[in-house]
Amino acid sequence: MALLEITQVSKSFDGTPIIEDTSITVNPGDTIALTSPSGSGKSTMLAMAGLLLKPDSGSICTEDGTDALGLPDKEASKLRQNLIGFVFQSTQLVGSLRAIENVTAPASFAKEKLPFDVQKRACDLLERFGLADRMYHYPHQLSVGQKRRVAVARAMLLSPKVLIADEPTNDLDIESAEEVENALFEYAEKGNALLYATHIPSLAARAKTTMTLQGKTFKVKR
Repeated sequence: MALLEITQVSKSFDGTPIIEDTSITVNPGDTIALTSPSGSGKSTMLAMAGLLLKPDSGSICTEDGTDALGLPDKEASKLRQNLIGFVFQSTQLVGSLRAIENVTAPASFAKEKLPFDVQKRACDLLERFGLADRMYHYPHQLSVGQKRRVAVARAMLLSPKVLIADEPTNDLDIESAEEVENALFEYAEKGNALLYATHIPSLAARAKTTMTLQGKTFKVKR
C-alpha cells in the first residue's frame, strides 16, 4: 500500500494557479525528486504533500485509506506528526532552544508515550550528523550546514514513514551537502520514503523517480 496517495491536487493563490492536477504515489522505499525553476511551485507542492497546506481540490490518502484532507484539524495534526517529517528550506530552528532541544521539540507534541528514550535518540541523531560537540549550542552559534543537519535530525526524531525535504542541500558546502544527502537516502533505504525538491541536477539524479513541472503539473520525467 502507498504511504501517501496524492491525487490530482491543485492550488491557487489570489486567483493565480500554482499547481494543477498533480498526482504522486509515495511507496515505501521511494525516493522522489521534484524539479522546476525557483518560485514555480515546488514548495507549495511539498507543503500540500506534507499536510501543511490544503489543496483547493484533489485528495490525499494514507496507507490505511484515510482521507487526510477530510480530518478535523487535531486529527490531521496527529496524522502528520506520526507519518511525516518535514525539512524546511530555511530550517526553522527555534532560536531560543539549543540544538538538542530543537531536535526533541516534536516529541513535546506527542499525545501518547513514545516507545523510545527521546533524549537518547536525539543524541544519537546529532552524533550521527557529527554534531556531538554542538548539542548544547544555540542556532546562532551554528553554521548553515550545522543548522541544516539539526533540522534533518529533528525531522527524523519520531521515525516518520515519509521524509519531505525542501531544497535540503541548497547553500551547503560540498561536504555538508553530501552528509545530508546520504542521511536522507539511507533513511529511505530502511523502508521509508523520501520526497524532496531540488534544483541541483546531481541530487535530482539520485532519486528513483524525478518529476518535473510541465505547465502547472508535476509529471514523471521520462
